[in-house]
Amino acid sequence: MYKELNDSFTFLNFIKKLRFVLYLSKMKALKISGFIVLYVLSTTWAYPKFNAVNDKDLQGNKCPLPTYYSYPCPSLCVRDISTCPAEARPSCPSGQTFCVDGTCRESCPASLTSACACPGAPDLTVPVYPCSQSFQLSVNIIGFNADNKTEQSAEVCTHAVNLTNIPTWSPSPETAMWLECPTPDYGQITFKEDVFIALFTYYGSCLVLLVGWSLLKYIREKPVKDNFNKIKELHTEDYEQNSKEKGFDASDDDDLSTIEEEDAMNVYGYKRTLIGTIAAILFFIQTIGQIAYMVMITYDYYNGNLMFRGFTVVNTGTFMGMWYIYFIWFACLTIFKSRLPNFFRIRCAYDQGQYVQVERKEPNQIFLDDGSDVVMDFVRYLERLSKKIVGLDVVVTSAPINMTSKGKKYFIYQCTRYVYDPSSQLFRPHQIELGSTHAELASLTNGLTTEEAEERQELIGSNFIAVYVPNFAVAMFREFASFFYIYQFSVLWLFYYYNYWQVGVADTGVILISATVKVVVRLTSERRIKKMAEFTDKINILRDGRWSEKSTAELLPGDIFEVIEGKTTPCDGAVLTGNVVADESSLTGEPLPIRKFPLRQDDNTIYEPMTTSKISTLFAGTILSQAQPTTPGGKVTALVTKTGTATDKGELVKKILFPTRVSFIFNEQIKIVILILLCCSMVCLAAGVWLVGGGTSAWFYSMYAISQLVSPLLPAALVIGQSVTAGRLRQKNIFCVDLPRILMAGKVQLFCFDKTGTLTKEGLEFYGTQSVTNTDKPIFESHILETESTPRLMQIGLATCHAVTVLNDQFIGNPVDIEMFRSSKWKLEEKSDYVDTVTPPMTKPGMSAEPVHIIKRFEFVHARMSMSVAVLDTLENKVHIFVKGAYEKIKDISNPESIPHDYDIITANLAKQGCYVLAFAHREIDLEVVGGLEGFKDWTREQMEENVNCLGLILFKNQLKEDTAENIAELKQGDTRTTMITGDTALTGVYIARQCGMCLSNSKVLLGDYNKETGRVIWSDVDEPELFSDINVDEYLLNKDHTPVELAVTGKAFQWLTDQNLIRKYLLDIRVFARMTPNGKVQCVQLHMERGITAMTGDGGNDCGALRAAHVGIAMSDAEASIVSPFSTSVRSVQSCVELIRQGRAALATSINGYKYLILYGQIMFMLKFFTFYFSVTMSQELWILVDVLITVLLTWAVSQSKAATHLADQRPTARLLGPQTLASGFGLAGLNWLTISMAYKLLFAQDFYACNMFDSKAVDMSKWWLLSDNYEGEVLAMVCLFLFINNAAVFNFGYKFRQSFWKNYSLVFLWILYLIFASYWLLADPNLFGCAFRFNCGTKEVLEQFGYTPPSTYVTPYNIPLGHNVLPKEFRWKLWGLIIGMLCVELVYEKVIVLGFIHTFLAKKFPVTRLKKTV
Repeated sequence: MYKELNDSFTFLNFIKKLRFVLYLSKMKALKISGFIVLYVLSTTWAYPKFNAVNDKDLQGNKCPLPTYYSYPCPSLCVRDISTCPAEARPSCPSGQTFCVDGTCRESCPASLTSACACPGAPDLTVPVYPCSQSFQLSVNIIGFNADNKTEQSAEVCTHAVNLTNIPTWSPSPETAMWLECPTPDYGQITFKEDVFIALFTYYGSCLVLLVGWSLLKYIREKPVKDNFNKIKELHTEDYEQNSKEKGFDASDDDDLSTIEEEDAMNVYGYKRTLIGTIAAILFFIQTIGQIAYMVMITYDYYNGNLMFRGFTVVNTGTFMGMWYIYFIWFACLTIFKSRLPNFFRIRCAYDQGQYVQVERKEPNQIFLDDGSDVVMDFVRYLERLSKKIVGLDVVVTSAPINMTSKGKKYFIYQCTRYVYDPSSQLFRPHQIELGSTHAELASLTNGLTTEEAEERQELIGSNFIAVYVPNFAVAMFREFASFFYIYQFSVLWLFYYYNYWQVGVADTGVILISATVKVVVRLTSERRIKKMAEFTDKINILRDGRWSEKSTAELLPGDIFEVIEGKTTPCDGAVLTGNVVADESSLTGEPLPIRKFPLRQDDNTIYEPMTTSKISTLFAGTILSQAQPTTPGGKVTALVTKTGTATDKGELVKKILFPTRVSFIFNEQIKIVILILLCCSMVCLAAGVWLVGGGTSAWFYSMYAISQLVSPLLPAALVIGQSVTAGRLRQKNIFCVDLPRILMAGKVQLFCFDKTGTLTKEGLEFYGTQSVTNTDKPIFESHILETESTPRLMQIGLATCHAVTVLNDQFIGNPVDIEMFRSSKWKLEEKSDYVDTVTPPMTKPGMSAEPVHIIKRFEFVHARMSMSVAVLDTLENKVHIFVKGAYEKIKDISNPESIPHDYDIITANLAKQGCYVLAFAHREIDLEVVGGLEGFKDWTREQMEENVNCLGLILFKNQLKEDTAENIAELKQGDTRTTMITGDTALTGVYIARQCGMCLSNSKVLLGDYNKETGRVIWSDVDEPELFSDINVDEYLLNKDHTPVELAVTGKAFQWLTDQNLIRKYLLDIRVFARMTPNGKVQCVQLHMERGITAMTGDGGNDCGALRAAHVGIAMSDAEASIVSPFSTSVRSVQSCVELIRQGRAALATSINGYKYLILYGQIMFMLKFFTFYFSVTMSQELWILVDVLITVLLTWAVSQSKAATHLADQRPTARLLGPQTLASGFGLAGLNWLTISMAYKLLFAQDFYACNMFDSKAVDMSKWWLLSDNYEGEVLAMVCLFLFINNAAVFNFGYKFRQSFWKNYSLVFLWILYLIFASYWLLADPNLFGCAFRFNCGTKEVLEQFGYTPPSTYVTPYNIPLGHNVLPKEFRWKLWGLIIGMLCVELVYEKVIVLGFIHTFLAKKFPVTRLKKTV
């Protein structure tokens, strides 16, 4: 990069000639541009500002003129080869003659070009022969004077060959000359050369094309834009207004009139034109031309600047201008890439359009911030404002307009089809409305006709979610089409142009590695999503009244399809006939297969697939474990309700494919940090202008500084850390489908738990019954543990009031139902003419085993909290109705006179003991009164569940898992508030919360329940409800610091508090949310999310919605690829939650430290650049490559290998790069780095050997910039920076509270020690092969021999300084090594003891972060 300095000595001559050309020029524009070039391309000098080079020794004596050891003399050219020295005299075989081109030939043609000719110099007028090229004459120049370098070297070299008066170069030497070519002279620059004509033509064509097309586009589009307000834009308000006013009815069928509401967006039509297509092609050619012209000028630089008549400065100045245009061109392409496809198309009305451009407001980013500050808010404001100005505040997507077979126009946006309605002139998505109740859907048994299917297929498309995953090449292209890489590749042109291509190749490799890592991680995730999303199979469909085998892609809402055992459900559907068992673990996280029942035509319940109707709904993507027809030879059928992305699975896939952007505060603050680094590069530019005097060298120096201050590894650093953590979680059987959520897990403040199967064991243990005796006053009998001792009526209820079935000799159904049925010891018959048939056990000889038939069943519904069955007891020939459900629900529906007076006390006490309490109600039916079995079959659920009497209680023990308590304690120790959200009773929830330590020890628990009579929530003491039955909860909360208070609420109380807008007041004091419905759980989680980062875990089922809603959801599911939440685990333990937070915190801390390491990399580069320019030195090319390729890349990877701490700390890692602690670390280490290099130079300047052997840029060939490390200044700088590069990774390896100790990161410790050993060897060893490869303690071979060193056996490029070596004295080497190692230890101690020690404590008190006030 210092090559231009060599031209500074001849540059004034060029300036004079160029001024003369401008004076003669008649073109005013040429004069102006020329004088601008003259102003920019001023003379540059590289000389230290604050110290005189080789002026005086340490004693104040004038330094003697040095000896230039082993000065390489130029090649010798002679008129007669006999003049050559004997050892350099060429000889040829017999019969051949030595020719002027330096070869032996039989004859020498006159057309041969002499090897002594110089490019751009006058032709040789006489024959001149080169002496032998294999002979390299080296001389020692005693009393070397850099100001008289040319004449002095020529004199000494002439004396060495025993000749006299040999000129440096002449077109007609008398006897001999030295081959030192003069500056090429190809004539005067006129700016009319071919290269300038080509450049003016090319860039002029670019300007004409862009301006001309923009004007034409504006003229053509103006009428369309002026009238566009007449064509309604697509947004939510238009949907509502349209659906009220006219609707979209393509077939006069009300089923087709429902419009799916979408987020507000604008849709614009575009069409191709011949001129636009030609312009696009020309634009593409011009884009390729940008690269081609950069290649051309770079090639010309290496080819002697022939296109610019040999003037390097003009070539370089032209390159600078072209580089700016190149960067702006490709930066604009990157920034506006989403709008570019339609730039060369003409906007038009929808009915004329061939493409659409969809614009949607940029989704709101969720900033996971520890607080707000003025600087960050101002940066965000500027970012929003700048995006709005240039139109980047919307997400732009282009899509082709396709035609259906019937000529309807549509386009696909985010996997959803939008169909054009000519009447409203709108594109809109459609959802087929089949019915709103169970009865309406159950009546749709005939399927679709071909005509209906075609119409619906036109509107909603195929039942297939197409997920595009690009191949590796396309993915890499997309990765590189970002501003960061455009910036990096633009800077790389500087490396390749300015004879710095070796380092350019190395940095290109680093960028490719970084991009490849990101692409591989992303493609792996996308392929996993594609595998989950795309599905096709063969299935039987009822079409036109006939069954036929078709592809699942042909399914449409309203179709009837056959449910086949072992298949995957292809769509969302409602079971019409038969009984089905579905494995929903991969979709909802439900741990056990779920039994599904057909819809009833007499059931007018609103169809809600995720709540009341879940037991009749099949979900796309679930496995059909069993399908049993209800009639012999019949089929199990289902009605298609939703297809494609409208399904529950499709919605999940869409959320994964098109997520709302989540941005941590450090993602935002890294922008400020990069701006700071860019400001540092401006400081470098100013230093270059000040130290060197400006010119192209300073400009190139600044560009290099920018490129190396901002590491190309920054984009990959975060992805690497997340990928490593995902791998560690996978080893713990915790699977992740959304990598950014890993860092979010590190900031979790609130953790919500389901109870049953999560905190407690999955299977409830049957704990007996407690029957009600209906005498004059109903009373509870004593608790009976064995079912054989319970009344027969209760036994029948236990055996029949459930929905258990058998699959492969295994009970399938609700775990509570299974446990209850097992306890009855009755047998479920495989075949039955009824809904089910059960037979009692033969416990005693002679006992009757008459079967009991289940003739009607209404399955359990969460919203009703009950189920009911009607059974025929063949022993007594009676019909009994049993209703089972939550004891509160049974009390509500039972006849009041059948309820024992102590019902509430008994059930509450049982719940307090941790019992899961259900209740039975019963009534007996007289079939003759209801019209026999046929008449009874028409009964509704409401008829069956009325006029019932309380029969008794069923008890289950809810045992806590062995490791729940210790893991809850671990979470609380980690400053994470734990909360229970359960469908169980409040008292059972409180009991479990106390058992597992979720509730504070010795805390008073107040239970809030809604009282219908008072119309408000009544708070009572759980332990003394009679004594404290209606208390003021606010008074207790005011005194909670003295007397700990925990709250618990029922589902009804939660809803009342929500309706009264009081829930937020008590939210973080409520420990147990009981009797929560699935929707209630979602609402509860969302309320917690308003207060802080919230995690939710459960075993699926009714937790599904809450798991999706939470910031961090972890489903305890056996399915590895569960998409119900970002995380899933087959380890059904709270330990998985602890592990997730532990790894998330470590990943966040590692990401922050990885960023800090790369930022410190930029700071060291800044320091390095400052001193390289001050002394006009640099590091060797080999060392640059080593640092950029091996050291930085491997250490960045190694930093990410830090393991998570074994226990959760009492705080979360910061996410702020500009926080006080981070700044203290960064600025402190930067200061120590500057102190280290300053002390190293101070030590160097105090040495006798150095005082008169300073690097003198005038004494060397500055065109050989890659040899500017061959001096003491460059060597000390390179050595110190090398140690700092290595040690900074170790500094950020300290675990603090979130990662394991320093030594546990074996990868980094190994690399750190290995690199330190290498660096120490380079510094301390005498000249050797390894050190010479990197220009450490080495020199020209002949010089090393003169000084008594053994040179390496391999070739060493001669050193480019008078001293001829940079071997440091042994004593100084040890002093420097001790200084460096000492400062490295100081940095380690500073980070460990000061930054992570008392400074952290001080800053935490001085600048406290606003934290969520909560009780853990």
